[in-house]
Amino acid sequence: MSRFYRQIVIAILLLFLVMGMISPAQAKSETEGGGYWLPNDKEKIEKATELMQQGKSIGELGIMQDQIQKKEGIQTLDELMKEDQQSNATYKANMAPPIKTAAGWTPPEFDYDHILTTEECQRSPDSSSETGYIKNRYSFCWSHVATYQVPVKCIGGFCFNEGVQFQFTEIGYGSNQSRKMRVYYTLDDIIVTHPSLNGAKLKIDMMCESKLNAGDCKEDPDYPATERTIAQWKNTNFSTEIFTSEAPPSTDSNPDQLGYMEFWPKLTLTHAPRKFKKSIDGIKQTVRYDSAKYMFAFPNQYFWQGAVFSKATPIFNVPITKPEFSMLAEAGQHWKFAMDHPEQTKPQMIGKKIPGEVGDSTLTRMYTKRHPDEYNRNRSKTRSTCEREFRDEDRTGKDCDEYPFASTWQGSSTNGSDNFSVSLISSDSNQAAGTWLGTWYAYDRILDGDRFHVQVEAPEKIATIRSEGQPQDGQDHRSSDNFSIQNIPSYATKLQWKIVDGPTDAKFDVMKDINLGIDETIFYDLQDGSETEIETSGDLYIANPENTNGESFTVEVYAIP
Repeated sequence: MSRFYRQIVIAILLLFLVMGMISPAQAKSETEGGGYWLPNDKEKIEKATELMQQGKSIGELGIMQDQIQKKEGIQTLDELMKEDQQSNATYKANMAPPIKTAAGWTPPEFDYDHILTTEECQRSPDSSSETGYIKNRYSFCWSHVATYQVPVKCIGGFCFNEGVQFQFTEIGYGSNQSRKMRVYYTLDDIIVTHPSLNGAKLKIDMMCESKLNAGDCKEDPDYPATERTIAQWKNTNFSTEIFTSEAPPSTDSNPDQLGYMEFWPKLTLTHAPRKFKKSIDGIKQTVRYDSAKYMFAFPNQYFWQGAVFSKATPIFNVPITKPEFSMLAEAGQHWKFAMDHPEQTKPQMIGKKIPGEVGDSTLTRMYTKRHPDEYNRNRSKTRSTCEREFRDEDRTGKDCDEYPFASTWQGSSTNGSDNFSVSLISSDSNQAAGTWLGTWYAYDRILDGDRFHVQVEAPEKIATIRSEGQPQDGQDHRSSDNFSIQNIPSYATKLQWKIVDGPTDAKFDVMKDINLGIDETIFYDLQDGSETEIETSGDLYIANPENTNGESFTVEVYAIP
């Protein structure tokens, strides 16, 4: 190149820099373009989209090109189960109540709460996380914005790009009938910055890897990877792939014929005229297969094979405040009291701790026919404890309920101590609860050795405060000291205010103590039984009491479902 032309090129590049058409960071960008998953940050996504539409590299934002997932090979069953147990994710199982018939309590029909739409998936904050959203054992999803930048012109290291961007969403479905799982995926909000990119081809392939047995990952040939042009994806924005698992032989070390598989999406964009081809991989997710023949709900529901998303700890949820679950109220109240107030339960023991609560410890299922001696020891110890604790009480129409359950390794004998509780409840509630627990084991595929939490959705007292019957001396509004509302259970949707001592027809406000400012009224005209939205603070107080005749009163605050 002559000196004259070299000077012209340099002058043009400098002009671009001055005009802001190219930034110095772009001068260092790779000439081969790139593929990216954008960070889960609305502001960053908007900025990246703006840069893409301007033809600029989104590398300016510090967004790195995606790395390809690597296959890691076969692992042992112990290693895989340990990985499941190390997950911090949980999910709440929702099930219909048991049904009373002439033959006794029977379970509801199996009807699982699947993720039904991409919008439902995307509403979950976890849907774009590094682990995705596990709604329950049979529904998982992940949704992320993908961007490809195709270089169309590079001069002296300065590159202009055209771009393709879309929202990718995958929804995985397990099974309670077969060793089969299905992945449904969609592309939404497709953007191209140049019409020629409508002809680029995008291939979506769900990759999988066997983790325990060679047959854990078999792709259904009737549902292969899908490759379409961007224009075709705009017209038909979805596809499906299906995986199955071959059941290994039943052995002493693997009696439930477990199999494990990891899967992840691989998205490859090819633009032949620009000789551009880039792949990006989504997150990995784990599927556990089993052929446990004891997945059975009386009298005739059988679930002898299944596929579940195992990296989330189940929560056995008991919503006893709902009228349709009234038959479980006595049992549920006992379980909740045992977890909340272990030292007040029978048998009494100083320092007693009873496991199972969400956010704390777990229970572990013990399949009773596989471990008959341990189960019988639990039942025997519970019976003898009840005979001792309730020998002077009328037990007509009542059963002795135990928590943790006899079908767990934390039962009365297998926990190795007295970290359990017994209580007399009606036979009807006890039998309904037993039926419902056994049904849930089958519906959620809680295998022998699986961990789970117990959550009883019932009003939970979170604060008690004594108020004077009029504002305190020197105060215009305040009639109590400050109190705190914290530690709201995850299932709570409202606060309930109860007057438990003093004039029950009193009315009052709740104000917030604002340091170096004017105190704010949070709730007005509360009375016994009032329900409000949830407000958490450590600086609330009772104010402006009315209808008290000057008498003091006590308010209890409950978090309610």
